[in-house]
Formats: sequence, structure tokens, C-alpha cells
Amino acid sequence: MREAAGLMQASLPPFRPICPFAVDGLLGLFYTVISQWGAVLNAGSGRLFCVWPAILEGKLRMNGTYGEKDKVFLKGVSFGFMARSGYYRSAAGRNEIDAICDLGVNYVALITTVVQEHYYSTRMFSDYRLSPSDIELAETIEAFHRRGVHVMLKPMIECLDSCWRGNIRFPEKQMMIQGVEVDYWSRWFGNYAGCMEHFARLASDTGTEMFCAGCELKGCEPQESHWPAVLDQIRGVYKGMVTYNADQCRPGENFVRKWFSGLDLLGVSFYTGTRRENPGAEGIAEDLRPAAELLGEVSRRVGVPLFFAECGSRSVVNGSREPWRYDNAGAYDGGSQSDYLSGVIRAFSGQPWWRGLLWWKWEEQQRRPHYEQPGGDTGFTIRGKPAEGIMRRWCEAEA
Repeated sequence: MREAAGLMQASLPPFRPICPFAVDGLLGLFYTVISQWGAVLNAGSGRLFCVWPAILEGKLRMNGTYGEKDKVFLKGVSFGFMARSGYYRSAAGRNEIDAICDLGVNYVALITTVVQEHYYSTRMFSDYRLSPSDIELAETIEAFHRRGVHVMLKPMIECLDSCWRGNIRFPEKQMMIQGVEVDYWSRWFGNYAGCMEHFARLASDTGTEMFCAGCELKGCEPQESHWPAVLDQIRGVYKGMVTYNADQCRPGENFVRKWFSGLDLLGVSFYTGTRRENPGAEGIAEDLRPAAELLGEVSRRVGVPLFFAECGSRSVVNGSREPWRYDNAGAYDGGSQSDYLSGVIRAFSGQPWWRGLLWWKWEEQQRRPHYEQPGGDTGFTIRGKPAEGIMRRWCEAEA
């Protein structure tokens, strides 16, 4: 185990160009030399330098990506939740990458696991078994880029005590014993900012189009004084689009945070249910219109566009009633899942503040026995299910 804030897995050598990247002629020569050098060294060393051309290509891609923030519209999936070290470069992982690209998506959320021992721990780190290496992530990003798919790099905190990351919270700074001051929040955010900077550097080096600064850290989101420093540390090393995946927005909740306005666009986990059993796609769209009004107001208050960094429903009977549920058993119903995706698209398409969605999720890394039903898999995945067809047709249409 290595701490994400400092003793992370060995990252790529820092890239320091000898010339400004805007100088096209000299850059082209430099890129050619380095590419050949990397290929030669890679032949002898196995793989270490195979990512250098990808890094340089990423720098080139960024020149055309920045400044496009207002035009982005995401049609994609989340990939690799809880993927262990080595999965992305395995035959199975490469097969899934190809299948995602064949689907026609324009974006993928590439997930890397960062762990902390308990929900109350203040240090997070990369784990040799549970966390993909930086080189593996760079290779995967380049694999998507070669197929024309944009990437949102998404480090996600997982607590090894099996508590949801949204439960991470601490008491406020205090000194009950004179001279003994405790400030757990500053400790946690100090380490977290270092962790995010590490992955933001990787995102920059690989030309990753979007960086997600966290996911569903509901207990941490109210810490208004700490988040701006995290975003500043990210932007100090990364010039692409920065987002954050907030938890679900429910009526009556104090959802909006001041620091959300420091993002380029706000991601939200969208698992809003329907009022009826089996309402069909049009009925789901009708039931979701109040949610569209609520989130439209959120976007106006925050001042940035909004997209669904997660949006999903299982292929289980009546899955659209409580689409966030992962723990309930039931018979397979692929139509319920495809209706939910179709209903979400109908309800939100045309909203001027909406910037699309990333479906949760493409593949399953954890074996959940209650998903295994005679009619088919009842999990969130869409591969080989009717919802895959809905996603494919949506991707083929213009944003």
C-alpha cells in the first residue's frame, strides 16, 4: 500500500518540454524523435516508455480541447469501477474497451480506485492489488483516444471497512483540552488535495479531456473552506475541464455548495425513481419532469452547466421505481432498464443546461449473487441488454 498524497505508485517521469508546445515545427520534430526513442527503449525494457508517444499526443490533443467547454455534451458510460490492478491491460479489459468504442460513445468515465482504511481515516492511498498503476491508466487512456473517445479520469475513494464514501466525515476543529488542538478535516483535505493533484498531473500528461475531482463525498461537500484549495491545486497542474460528481439532488435538501461554481460543469448522480410500476419510457419521462425543473434551478444557482456523472437503473422488475438500489433481489427485466434510459433522455434532452450523461455502468467487477437470475443478469450493466441498443441509437444521433 502507498499513500496517494505522497507515496503513490511510481508515476511517469515528469515531462518537461524543451520548447513551447505552440511551436508546431519544432514540436513535430521533437515528437518524432521521442517517439522513435520510446519505441527503441520499449523493445528492450518491456513497457516503461511505451506511453511517451501517448503523453506527447495528449499534449497536442489538449491544444484543440481547451476552450471547448461550452460545447461539451457527454454520451457515454462508466468503466472500471473497482477494477483491480492489471485489469485494464488484460485481454478481458481490452475486449471491454473495444466494445465500449464500438458502441459509439463520445465519452467514458475511466475509474481508478483510491482507498482509505476506514470512513474516519484521514489518509488515502493507492493499493497494489486494488488500484491500477499510472502506466496502466495512461495506456488505457491512449487506447480510448486512438478510437476517438474522450476520457474523464475519475479517482474514486473506497473505504476498506466497506462503508460508503459519502459517510466520510469528522468533528469540527476543536480544543477541549487546553493546548491540544485537533483538526481532522484539515488532515483529510490536505491528503486529498495531494491525491487529486497526482491524478490531475496524469490527466494532463495523457491529454485527458476532463478530470473529476471526487465522487459522492456527501459528508465532505459542506466543507466550503477546504474545497477551493483542492480545485486550485488541481488547476495548478491541469488545464482541461474540471468537474465533481455530487450525490443525488433531492427536493428540500441543501444541495448547492458555493464551491460548485468553481467547476467547469457540475456532475450529479441521477437515480431519481418513478411513481408508478412499469410506466414505460414516456411515463418515466413525465415522472422525471419535476426533477428536470429542480436541477435546472441548481444549474442556474451554481452558474455552470450540469450533466449526469452517473445515471443508472438495474435490469430488474420495477427497477425504475428505486433505480439506485443495488441490494434488492428480483427477476430479470431488460425492458425496465431500457425504458429508464430512454425516459431520462426524453425528459432532459433540449434542456439548455443539460450536458448529457455517463451510464452507470458498463461492466461489473463485483460478483453479486442476487444479480444472477434465470432470465439474465439484473445488475446495472447494459452490454447485451435492450438498453445497449437505446444507448447506441442515442449516440448515433446528433447531440
